[in-house]
Amino acid sequence: MNKHTPEITPDEKAELFAQAREIAATWAAIGRECDERNRFPVETVEAYKHSAITAMSVPRRFGGLGADMLTASLVGRELAKGDPSIALSYNMHQAMVGIFRNTPALDEGTREKVLRRVAEERSIICGPFSEARAGLSGLADTVAVPDGTGGWRITGRKNWSTLVLGSDLIALNATITDPDGSLPDDFRERARRESTFIIPTGAPNLTVDHTWDTMGMRATGSHTIVLDGVPAGPETYAGNFRQGLIGEAEWAAMLFGGVYLGLADKAFTECVAILREKHLGATLAAQDTDVKTLGHVQFEVGRMRTALDVAERVLEATGVLAAEGRYEEWPAAARKPRWDVVKVTTTETAMSVTDTAFRLVGGSAFRRGHVLERLYRDARAGYLHSFTTNQLYDYSGRYELGLVG
Repeated sequence: MNKHTPEITPDEKAELFAQAREIAATWAAIGRECDERNRFPVETVEAYKHSAITAMSVPRRFGGLGADMLTASLVGRELAKGDPSIALSYNMHQAMVGIFRNTPALDEGTREKVLRRVAEERSIICGPFSEARAGLSGLADTVAVPDGTGGWRITGRKNWSTLVLGSDLIALNATITDPDGSLPDDFRERARRESTFIIPTGAPNLTVDHTWDTMGMRATGSHTIVLDGVPAGPETYAGNFRQGLIGEAEWAAMLFGGVYLGLADKAFTECVAILREKHLGATLAAQDTDVKTLGHVQFEVGRMRTALDVAERVLEATGVLAAEGRYEEWPAAARKPRWDVVKVTTTETAMSVTDTAFRLVGGSAFRRGHVLERLYRDARAGYLHSFTTNQLYDYSGRYELGLVG
Protein backbone atom coordinates (compact mmCIF):
# COMPACT_ATOMS: atom_id res chain seq x y z
CA MET A 1 0.00 0.00 0.00
CA ASN A 2 1.18 3.54 -0.80
CA LYS A 3 -0.42 6.94 -1.25
CA HIS A 4 -1.38 6.10 -4.85
CA THR A 5 -2.98 2.72 -4.15
CA PRO A 6 -6.55 2.78 -5.55
CA GLU A 7 -9.54 2.22 -3.26
CA ILE A 8 -12.15 2.37 -6.01
CA THR A 9 -13.98 -0.80 -7.13
CA PRO A 10 -14.37 -2.00 -10.75
CA ASP A 11 -18.12 -1.32 -10.65
CA GLU A 12 -17.52 2.22 -9.42
CA LYS A 13 -15.00 2.77 -12.22
CA ALA A 14 -17.49 1.57 -14.81
CA GLU A 15 -20.10 4.00 -13.47
CA LEU A 16 -17.60 6.88 -13.58
CA PHE A 17 -16.81 6.19 -17.22
CA ALA A 18 -20.50 5.94 -18.08
CA GLN A 19 -21.17 9.30 -16.42
CA ALA A 20 -18.15 10.83 -18.15
CA ARG A 21 -19.40 9.75 -21.57
CA GLU A 22 -22.85 11.17 -20.81
CA ILE A 23 -21.43 14.50 -19.70
CA ALA A 24 -19.01 14.57 -22.64
CA ALA A 25 -21.91 14.34 -25.07
CA THR A 26 -23.46 17.50 -23.62
CA TRP A 27 -20.10 19.30 -23.78
CA ALA A 28 -19.61 18.29 -27.41
CA ALA A 29 -22.90 19.99 -28.26
CA ILE A 30 -21.77 23.38 -26.86
CA GLY A 31 -18.01 23.29 -27.40
CA ARG A 32 -17.94 25.23 -30.65
CA GLU A 33 -20.23 27.96 -29.33
CA CYS A 34 -18.18 28.33 -26.12
CA ASP A 35 -15.02 28.68 -28.20
CA GLU A 36 -16.58 31.27 -30.51
CA ARG A 37 -17.96 33.32 -27.63
CA ASN A 38 -14.89 32.81 -25.44
CA ARG A 39 -16.99 31.75 -22.46
CA PHE A 40 -16.85 29.21 -19.67
CA PRO A 41 -20.20 27.33 -19.71
CA VAL A 42 -21.49 27.97 -16.20
CA GLU A 43 -24.57 25.91 -17.09
CA THR A 44 -22.40 22.77 -16.89
CA VAL A 45 -21.49 23.24 -13.23
CA GLU A 46 -24.54 21.68 -11.55
CA ALA A 47 -24.47 18.49 -13.64
CA TYR A 48 -20.77 18.07 -12.95
CA LYS A 49 -21.17 18.77 -9.24
CA HIS A 50 -23.84 16.15 -8.82
CA SER A 51 -21.99 13.45 -10.71
CA ALA A 52 -19.80 10.90 -8.97
CA ILE A 53 -16.84 12.43 -10.82
CA THR A 54 -16.62 15.47 -8.53
CA ALA A 55 -15.44 13.49 -5.48
CA MET A 56 -13.99 10.45 -7.25
CA SER A 57 -10.45 11.03 -5.96
CA VAL A 58 -11.41 11.94 -2.40
CA PRO A 59 -10.26 9.12 -0.09
CA ARG A 60 -12.97 6.83 1.24
CA ARG A 61 -12.34 7.93 4.82
CA PHE A 62 -13.56 11.38 3.78
CA GLY A 63 -16.58 10.20 1.78
CA GLY A 64 -15.15 9.79 -1.72
CA LEU A 65 -14.43 6.84 -4.02
CA GLY A 66 -10.65 6.79 -3.57
CA ALA A 67 -9.92 6.79 -7.29
CA ASP A 68 -6.26 6.65 -8.23
CA MET A 69 -4.46 8.96 -10.67
CA LEU A 70 -4.88 6.61 -13.61
CA THR A 71 -8.64 6.30 -13.14
CA ALA A 72 -8.98 10.07 -12.76
CA SER A 73 -6.90 10.70 -15.87
CA LEU A 74 -8.90 8.21 -17.93
CA VAL A 75 -12.13 9.89 -16.83
CA GLY A 76 -10.59 13.18 -17.99
CA ARG A 77 -9.74 11.54 -21.29
CA GLU A 78 -13.39 10.58 -21.82
CA LEU A 79 -14.56 14.09 -20.93
CA ALA A 80 -12.06 15.63 -23.36
CA LYS A 81 -13.48 13.55 -26.20
CA GLY A 82 -16.57 15.71 -25.73
CA ASP A 83 -14.78 19.04 -25.49
CA PRO A 84 -11.15 19.32 -24.35
CA SER A 85 -11.39 22.96 -23.34
CA ILE A 86 -14.29 22.40 -20.94
CA ALA A 87 -12.60 19.21 -19.73
CA LEU A 88 -9.38 21.12 -19.02
CA SER A 89 -11.31 23.56 -16.88
CA TYR A 90 -12.75 20.89 -14.58
CA ASN A 91 -9.38 19.17 -14.64
CA MET A 92 -8.22 21.96 -12.32
CA HIS A 93 -10.58 20.74 -9.61
CA GLN A 94 -9.44 17.13 -9.92
CA ALA A 95 -5.77 18.10 -9.74
CA MET A 96 -6.39 20.10 -6.56
CA VAL A 97 -8.29 17.23 -4.94
CA GLY A 98 -5.48 14.82 -5.79
CA ILE A 99 -2.81 17.13 -4.44
CA PHE A 100 -4.69 17.92 -1.23
CA ARG A 101 -5.33 14.29 -0.39
CA ASN A 102 -1.62 13.54 -0.10
CA THR A 103 0.36 16.73 0.51
CA PRO A 104 2.26 16.69 3.81
CA ALA A 105 1.82 20.47 3.99
CA LEU A 106 -1.75 20.01 5.28
CA ASP A 107 -2.48 18.85 8.78
CA GLU A 108 -5.02 16.05 8.88
CA GLY A 109 -7.78 18.26 10.23
CA THR A 110 -7.49 20.77 7.37
CA ARG A 111 -7.26 17.94 4.84
CA GLU A 112 -10.46 16.37 6.15
CA LYS A 113 -12.28 19.68 6.24
CA VAL A 114 -11.45 20.52 2.62
CA LEU A 115 -12.04 17.09 1.16
CA ARG A 116 -15.29 16.54 3.05
CA ARG A 117 -16.52 19.78 1.55
CA VAL A 118 -15.86 18.25 -1.86
CA ALA A 119 -17.49 14.91 -1.03
CA GLU A 120 -20.45 16.10 1.03
CA GLU A 121 -21.13 19.63 -0.20
CA ARG A 122 -19.92 19.03 -3.78
CA SER A 123 -17.58 22.01 -3.54
CA ILE A 124 -15.38 22.70 -6.56
CA ILE A 125 -11.81 23.95 -6.14
CA CYS A 126 -9.93 26.41 -8.35
CA GLY A 127 -6.15 26.60 -7.98
CA PRO A 128 -4.49 29.71 -9.47
CA PHE A 129 -0.78 29.82 -8.71
CA SER A 130 0.61 31.83 -11.64
CA GLU A 131 1.40 35.51 -11.82
CA ALA A 132 2.22 37.75 -14.78
CA ARG A 133 5.88 38.26 -13.86
CA ALA A 134 7.13 34.70 -14.01
CA GLY A 135 4.25 32.23 -13.97
CA LEU A 136 4.49 29.26 -11.63
CA SER A 137 8.30 29.39 -11.48
CA GLY A 138 8.34 32.84 -9.87
CA LEU A 139 7.96 33.33 -6.14
CA ALA A 140 4.57 34.83 -5.35
CA ASP A 141 4.24 38.60 -5.60
CA THR A 142 0.81 38.17 -4.02
CA VAL A 143 1.28 38.98 -0.34
CA ALA A 144 -0.38 37.90 2.89
CA VAL A 145 0.06 40.68 5.43
CA PRO A 146 -0.48 39.67 9.08
CA ASP A 147 -3.63 41.32 10.44
CA GLY A 148 -2.60 41.20 14.10
CA THR A 149 -5.26 38.65 15.09
CA GLY A 150 -3.61 35.49 13.75
CA GLY A 151 -4.88 35.91 10.19
CA TRP A 152 -3.82 37.81 7.09
CA ARG A 153 -4.99 40.22 4.41
CA ILE A 154 -4.15 38.90 0.95
CA THR A 155 -3.42 41.29 -1.91
CA GLY A 156 -2.33 40.52 -5.47
CA ARG A 157 -3.40 39.23 -8.87
CA LYS A 158 -3.49 35.61 -10.06
CA ASN A 159 -3.43 34.75 -13.76
CA TRP A 160 -4.74 31.52 -15.25
CA SER A 161 -7.50 31.16 -12.67
CA THR A 162 -9.02 28.22 -14.51
CA LEU A 163 -12.54 27.25 -13.36
CA VAL A 164 -12.89 30.30 -11.12
CA LEU A 165 -16.37 31.01 -12.52
CA GLY A 166 -17.53 27.55 -11.49
CA SER A 167 -15.68 27.21 -8.19
CA ASP A 168 -16.61 27.39 -4.53
CA LEU A 169 -13.07 27.42 -3.11
CA ILE A 170 -9.83 29.00 -4.31
CA ALA A 171 -6.43 27.61 -3.35
CA LEU A 172 -3.65 30.09 -4.03
CA ASN A 173 -0.09 30.92 -3.04
CA ALA A 174 0.94 34.13 -1.31
CA THR A 175 4.10 35.24 0.47
CA ILE A 176 3.68 36.06 4.16
CA THR A 177 5.20 39.47 4.83
CA ASP A 178 6.63 41.15 7.89
CA PRO A 179 3.98 42.87 10.05
CA ASP A 180 4.62 46.15 8.19
CA GLY A 181 3.87 44.49 4.85
CA SER A 182 7.47 44.26 3.62
CA LEU A 183 8.92 41.20 1.91
CA PRO A 184 12.25 39.67 2.96
CA ASP A 185 15.22 40.72 0.84
CA ASP A 186 16.66 37.21 0.62
CA PHE A 187 14.91 35.01 -1.95
CA ARG A 188 15.48 31.88 0.18
CA GLU A 189 13.60 33.38 3.10
CA ARG A 190 10.93 34.55 0.71
CA ALA A 191 10.51 30.99 -0.56
CA ARG A 192 10.18 29.72 3.01
CA ARG A 193 7.33 32.17 3.55
CA GLU A 194 5.48 31.35 0.33
CA SER A 195 2.35 29.63 1.59
CA THR A 196 -0.90 28.11 0.38
CA PHE A 197 -4.26 29.54 1.44
CA ILE A 198 -7.72 28.13 0.77
CA ILE A 199 -10.40 30.82 0.66
CA PRO A 200 -14.03 30.92 -0.48
CA THR A 201 -14.60 32.19 -4.02
CA GLY A 202 -17.11 34.66 -2.65
CA ALA A 203 -14.68 36.18 -0.14
CA PRO A 204 -14.87 39.96 0.43
CA ASN A 205 -12.54 42.11 -1.70
CA LEU A 206 -12.07 39.36 -4.30
CA THR A 207 -13.08 40.09 -7.89
CA VAL A 208 -12.61 38.46 -11.28
CA ASP A 209 -11.00 40.47 -14.07
CA HIS A 210 -12.20 38.93 -17.34
CA THR A 211 -8.84 38.85 -19.08
CA TRP A 212 -9.09 35.43 -20.76
CA ASP A 213 -8.99 35.90 -24.55
CA THR A 214 -6.59 33.39 -26.05
CA MET A 215 -5.77 31.37 -29.13
CA GLY A 216 -7.05 28.11 -27.67
CA MET A 217 -8.71 26.49 -24.67
CA ARG A 218 -11.08 29.45 -24.68
CA ALA A 219 -13.86 27.71 -22.70
CA THR A 220 -11.71 27.26 -19.59
CA GLY A 221 -12.54 30.72 -18.28
CA SER A 222 -8.99 31.13 -16.97
CA HIS A 223 -9.47 34.76 -16.00
CA THR A 224 -7.44 36.80 -13.51
CA ILE A 225 -8.52 37.06 -9.89
CA VAL A 226 -7.84 40.32 -8.09
CA LEU A 227 -7.34 40.27 -4.32
CA ASP A 228 -7.48 43.60 -2.55
CA GLY A 229 -6.97 42.89 1.13
CA VAL A 230 -8.97 39.65 1.16
CA PRO A 231 -9.39 38.51 4.78
CA ALA A 232 -7.88 35.09 5.49
CA GLY A 233 -8.27 33.61 8.95
CA PRO A 234 -5.85 31.06 10.43
CA GLU A 235 -8.16 28.25 9.22
CA THR A 236 -7.36 29.19 5.59
CA TYR A 237 -3.64 28.47 5.97
CA ALA A 238 -2.63 25.29 4.12
CA GLY A 239 1.13 25.02 4.59
CA ASN A 240 4.26 25.81 2.63
CA PHE A 241 3.62 26.08 -1.09
CA ARG A 242 6.83 24.80 -2.65
CA GLN A 243 7.21 21.81 -0.33
CA GLY A 244 3.49 21.13 -0.22
CA LEU A 245 1.53 21.42 -3.45
CA ILE A 246 4.55 21.25 -5.75
CA GLY A 247 5.58 18.04 -4.02
CA GLU A 248 2.42 16.34 -5.30
CA ALA A 249 2.74 17.56 -8.89
CA GLU A 250 2.27 14.06 -10.34
CA TRP A 251 -1.47 14.61 -10.10
CA ALA A 252 -1.25 17.58 -12.43
CA ALA A 253 1.00 15.67 -14.86
CA MET A 254 -1.30 12.66 -15.06
CA LEU A 255 -4.51 14.65 -15.31
CA PHE A 256 -3.16 16.95 -18.00
CA GLY A 257 -2.10 13.77 -19.75
CA GLY A 258 -5.63 12.40 -19.75
CA VAL A 259 -7.17 15.58 -21.17
CA TYR A 260 -4.63 16.02 -23.95
CA LEU A 261 -4.81 12.35 -24.89
CA GLY A 262 -8.59 12.74 -25.16
CA LEU A 263 -8.04 15.78 -27.38
CA ALA A 264 -5.76 13.75 -29.62
CA ASP A 265 -8.33 10.92 -29.69
CA LYS A 266 -11.01 13.36 -30.82
CA ALA A 267 -8.81 14.86 -33.53
CA PHE A 268 -7.88 11.43 -34.85
CA THR A 269 -11.51 10.24 -34.90
CA GLU A 270 -12.71 13.39 -36.68
CA CYS A 271 -9.87 13.24 -39.20
CA VAL A 272 -10.36 9.57 -40.08
CA ALA A 273 -14.12 10.05 -40.48
CA ILE A 274 -13.48 12.82 -43.01
CA LEU A 275 -10.79 10.89 -44.90
CA ARG A 276 -12.97 7.81 -45.25
CA GLU A 277 -15.54 9.82 -47.16
CA LYS A 278 -13.41 12.38 -49.00
CA HIS A 279 -13.13 12.23 -52.79
CA LEU A 280 -11.23 14.69 -54.96
CA GLY A 281 -13.33 14.20 -58.09
CA ALA A 282 -11.68 14.63 -61.49
CA THR A 283 -8.01 15.63 -61.37
CA LEU A 284 -5.11 15.52 -63.81
CA ALA A 285 -4.31 12.07 -62.44
CA ALA A 286 -7.70 10.33 -62.48
CA GLN A 287 -11.42 10.62 -63.10
CA ASP A 288 -11.89 10.47 -59.34
CA THR A 289 -9.57 9.97 -56.39
CA ASP A 290 -10.71 8.31 -53.19
CA VAL A 291 -8.43 9.97 -50.64
CA LYS A 292 -8.20 6.94 -48.37
CA THR A 293 -6.53 4.96 -51.17
CA LEU A 294 -3.55 7.33 -51.32
CA GLY A 295 -0.38 5.85 -49.88
CA HIS A 296 0.80 8.94 -48.04
CA VAL A 297 -2.62 9.28 -46.40
CA GLN A 298 -2.52 5.69 -45.20
CA PHE A 299 1.02 6.18 -43.89
CA GLU A 300 0.16 9.33 -41.94
CA VAL A 301 -3.00 7.80 -40.46
CA GLY A 302 -0.92 4.86 -39.31
CA ARG A 303 1.67 7.20 -37.84
CA MET A 304 -1.01 9.08 -35.90
CA ARG A 305 -2.48 5.83 -34.60
CA THR A 306 0.94 4.67 -33.41
CA ALA A 307 1.63 7.97 -31.67
CA LEU A 308 -1.70 7.68 -29.85
CA ASP A 309 -0.93 4.12 -28.79
CA VAL A 310 2.48 5.17 -27.43
CA ALA A 311 0.98 8.06 -25.45
CA GLU A 312 -1.78 5.83 -24.10
CA ARG A 313 0.76 3.29 -22.88
CA VAL A 314 2.89 5.98 -21.24
CA LEU A 315 -0.19 7.22 -19.39
CA GLU A 316 -1.24 3.75 -18.30
CA ALA A 317 2.30 2.65 -17.38
CA THR A 318 2.78 5.77 -15.26
CA GLY A 319 -0.46 5.02 -13.44
CA VAL A 320 0.69 1.48 -12.77
CA LEU A 321 4.09 2.69 -11.51
CA ALA A 322 2.26 4.97 -9.10
CA ALA A 323 -0.14 2.29 -7.83
CA GLU A 324 2.72 -0.15 -7.30
CA GLY A 325 4.82 2.44 -5.48
CA ARG A 326 7.77 2.06 -7.81
CA TYR A 327 8.22 5.84 -7.97
CA GLU A 328 9.69 5.56 -4.46
CA GLU A 329 12.81 4.09 -6.09
CA TRP A 330 13.39 7.33 -8.02
CA PRO A 331 15.88 9.83 -6.58
CA ALA A 332 14.04 12.74 -5.00
CA ALA A 333 15.62 15.28 -7.37
CA ALA A 334 14.46 13.28 -10.40
CA ARG A 335 10.85 12.66 -9.40
CA LYS A 336 9.11 15.69 -10.86
CA PRO A 337 10.72 15.38 -14.33
CA ARG A 338 10.04 11.64 -14.36
CA TRP A 339 6.39 12.22 -13.51
CA ASP A 340 6.20 14.93 -16.14
CA VAL A 341 7.27 12.57 -18.92
CA VAL A 342 3.57 11.65 -19.15
CA LYS A 343 2.52 15.28 -19.51
CA VAL A 344 5.13 16.01 -22.17
CA THR A 345 4.39 12.81 -24.12
CA THR A 346 0.63 13.37 -24.24
CA THR A 347 0.74 17.10 -24.99
CA GLU A 348 3.34 16.66 -27.73
CA THR A 349 1.21 13.83 -29.15
CA ALA A 350 -1.85 16.09 -29.18
CA MET A 351 0.09 18.76 -31.06
CA SER A 352 1.52 16.23 -33.51
CA VAL A 353 -1.79 14.50 -34.21
CA THR A 354 -3.72 17.74 -34.70
CA ASP A 355 -0.98 19.02 -37.02
CA THR A 356 -1.09 15.87 -39.16
CA ALA A 357 -4.89 15.79 -39.18
CA PHE A 358 -4.93 19.42 -40.28
CA ARG A 359 -2.58 18.68 -43.18
CA LEU A 360 -4.45 15.57 -44.33
CA VAL A 361 -7.91 17.12 -44.33
CA GLY A 362 -6.63 20.20 -46.12
CA GLY A 363 -8.02 23.68 -46.65
CA SER A 364 -11.44 23.08 -45.12
CA ALA A 365 -9.80 22.55 -41.72
CA PHE A 366 -8.35 26.07 -41.96
CA ARG A 367 -11.79 27.64 -41.76
CA ARG A 368 -12.86 29.14 -38.45
CA GLY A 369 -15.28 26.81 -36.68
CA HIS A 370 -14.05 23.56 -38.23
CA VAL A 371 -13.58 21.02 -35.45
CA LEU A 372 -9.95 20.39 -36.42
CA GLU A 373 -9.19 24.11 -36.50
CA ARG A 374 -10.43 24.35 -32.91
CA LEU A 375 -8.59 21.24 -31.74
CA TYR A 376 -5.40 22.45 -33.42
CA ARG A 377 -5.57 25.67 -31.41
CA ASP A 378 -6.52 23.92 -28.18
CA ALA A 379 -3.61 21.49 -28.46
CA ARG A 380 -1.10 24.36 -28.54
CA ALA A 381 -1.83 25.14 -24.89
CA GLY A 382 -0.16 21.83 -24.01
CA TYR A 383 3.40 23.07 -23.88
CA LEU A 384 2.54 25.88 -21.46
CA HIS A 385 1.77 23.60 -18.51
CA SER A 386 4.64 23.07 -16.10
CA PHE A 387 7.03 21.38 -16.70
CA THR A 388 6.99 22.65 -20.26
CA THR A 389 8.66 20.37 -22.78
CA ASN A 390 11.75 22.60 -22.83
CA GLN A 391 11.89 22.78 -19.02
CA LEU A 392 11.71 19.00 -18.77
CA TYR A 393 14.53 18.44 -21.26
CA ASP A 394 16.65 21.14 -19.63
CA TYR A 395 16.18 19.85 -16.08
CA SER A 396 16.68 16.21 -17.06
CA GLY A 397 19.85 17.10 -18.93
CA ARG A 398 21.24 19.03 -15.97
CA TYR A 399 20.35 16.18 -13.62
CA GLU A 400 22.07 13.56 -15.77
CA LEU A 401 25.17 15.79 -16.05
CA GLY A 402 25.38 16.09 -12.26
CA LEU A 403 24.46 19.77 -12.14
CA VAL A 404 21.38 19.34 -9.93
CA GLY A 405 20.33 16.84 -7.28
